Amino acid sequence: MNKKNFLAKYLQPSGDHLDMTFTHSLPPIEGLEKRGDFIVQSEIEDTYSTNILSKYESDTLGIRLVQVYKNTHNKVTGLFVRLVGSMSLVKVGYPFVILDASIRNVTKSAPEREDIATRVAIHLPQASPEQRKIFFGRLSEQAKKAGISYGEMSAESIPDFWGTVWMGQGAGVNLDMIRQLRDYSWYSYKDVIEQTKAKVPFDYRPTQEEMVFDTARREHLAFKSRGLSVPTEVQAAFFSVMVTGV
Repeated sequence: MNKKNFLAKYLQPSGDHLDMTFTHSLPPIEGLEKRGDFIVQSEIEDTYSTNILSKYESDTLGIRLVQVYKNTHNKVTGLFVRLVGSMSLVKVGYPFVILDASIRNVTKSAPEREDIATRVAIHLPQASPEQRKIFFGRLSEQAKKAGISYGEMSAESIPDFWGTVWMGQGAGVNLDMIRQLRDYSWYSYKDVIEQTKAKVPFDYRPTQEEMVFDTARREHLAFKSRGLSVPTEVQAAFFSVMVTGV
């Protein structure tokens, strides 16, 4: 992987395809087949944001996976936040896995440049205590063996049903870490499916509404604090593709 090319060419505004150099192979889920592509774009003030999403389904396992490659970039300051293989994963009757894989050069809450860093946040909203223990236990075990720095965190802004967020971190452009954690998330989710019973019907609306309405608004404000203009509508559209197709 050429770091210089990644920084210069990853995803340009109005592009309708990805440079496959920067994409990941899918997690090893039996029977996954591509069912569609989506593009969500905006250009507001000095910021463009391009989102390319793809939906996959496995009829064999009843799994739905949506992944996104995104570039939010200020054309004047050069500040950016890029999602490189973020994904949602769900089997009907079980909670969503939501993996947010970002590479950025901007601080968390100010429009100031920082060293490029890779962060992978993994969520399991609406999970039972047993499911959370299985999932995050296996995930942490795999990350520890791979030498990935990680921890769990909570935030006052998210509802109780969301639970804590698992966070992996690495310096620089660390595509290998993202790829590993995508696979590890699947293995951990597979354990949950095999060791706990499905809840049917499963009401996904709390997660869907939280993402499409509340998280979209918070993300808009978070981008704004970093000097990046991303409208709430674009965030809502992107999250809608990620979580509403169950």
